[in-house]
Amino acid sequence: MTEATFETHARRAWPSLTENKPLRFAVVMILYFMQGVPIGLSLVVLPSWFAAAGAGPAEIGAFVAFALLPWSLKPFTGLIMDRFTYRPMGRRRVWILLAQVCMVAVLAALAIAAPTVDQIALFGSFCFALNLCAIFNDVAVDGMTIDLVPADERGAINGCMYGSQIVGVSITSFAAGAVLSSHGIAVAASLLAVLVMLPSTAVSLFRERPGERLMPWTCGRPSAECEALQQDAWRPILSEVFRSVADRKVIVFLAAFALSSATGALTDTIAPTATVQILGWSSERYSHFAGSVTLVAGVLGITLTGLLIKSFGLARLVTMVGVLLVVLALAGGITRDNWVDSGVLPVILAAQLIGMTILSILLIAWAMLLCRPAVAASQFALMMAVSNFARSGMSGAWGQLTESHGYAAVFYAVAVLTSGMVLLCLYARSRISEQQKDLQRADRDNERAATTRLPVA
Repeated sequence: MTEATFETHARRAWPSLTENKPLRFAVVMILYFMQGVPIGLSLVVLPSWFAAAGAGPAEIGAFVAFALLPWSLKPFTGLIMDRFTYRPMGRRRVWILLAQVCMVAVLAALAIAAPTVDQIALFGSFCFALNLCAIFNDVAVDGMTIDLVPADERGAINGCMYGSQIVGVSITSFAAGAVLSSHGIAVAASLLAVLVMLPSTAVSLFRERPGERLMPWTCGRPSAECEALQQDAWRPILSEVFRSVADRKVIVFLAAFALSSATGALTDTIAPTATVQILGWSSERYSHFAGSVTLVAGVLGITLTGLLIKSFGLARLVTMVGVLLVVLALAGGITRDNWVDSGVLPVILAAQLIGMTILSILLIAWAMLLCRPAVAASQFALMMAVSNFARSGMSGAWGQLTESHGYAAVFYAVAVLTSGMVLLCLYARSRISEQQKDLQRADRDNERAATTRLPVA
């Protein structure tokens, strides 16, 4: 293709993500929505189905822990993506498309195999594979967001990203929960495969940057930004990643990030068994409850997070939400003897789900501010893996603690761990401004220096 022909083709192509802010937000939201499918299936739909069939907290906790284990492997996928890509299609896009295809394939295989409700280990294997596909999507989208989104948009886009994921969890909980109860796992898995496939087709129409290839067989060439940021050797990538996370201030943040998973793990493991086996709910009723609450949480995350960050500051808002979660956990433990008669448990669980959603959005925004574009996939994946590994591990631990010491003990333990998160955030808050300045100074050596940062206090 001649230079003139190439330029004409580039001008006629659909807008790229760097050229169009609404398109950038829409594509990221769609991709995060699809991540809600494996999460909703693993955390809401199947656990409530198992609980209705008589599975206990320890068994369900073990399933959740194994199903979510791939989310702890994100650093390895991040390193692969920072090192390898098909440059004519951009730094991350080829990985996103590949992950979507694999996700549809796993759901199709689940529909064909159609395990029975007592085959929890087999379900765990399918959900492990499905979440493994999802983490490739997640790491690629996160890296692409850090590559393409200016710093002053990140607070708002984080709310849209995570909120869309929660909406995906909600839709999955509603749809798959109802279909599973009435038609079985084969129909439910087929429905979810279609739910992933259709948006994936739409996302495949847009490039990261102008002039790149839409598909491997179409016209286009690598962008200058992709060539500048992409690494060709392992040593520079590993050196930069380890240097970026070895700082004491970052380590404190990562510890707080891990402890923030306490409430999330509680709602993953304890909420299905407590509502089904103590309150007498059906699995479908719990799926609808969790779906409704997560939908509200997702909408709030999309619409309010950016505004709240601008109004209160990122670190202060994290502290406020953390304190609220401590109070809710204490309330759960104190009211344990009155759960059946008072109706207080669904209120506490709903508030915890919403609070945990907002907290996760805020901490993800905080983590993104600490990332450098050249190794964004690896660095951000490593940060997220700390939280994901903690959530997966705590899911199993809460099930064991419930069977040995009761539900109240779990709520009190969550209150203690969340209090530790708040204290660590208070420590990190006084130092985040200096950290952001250091990172922005380093970013100026790269192509995408941060021009505006989120307020801190």
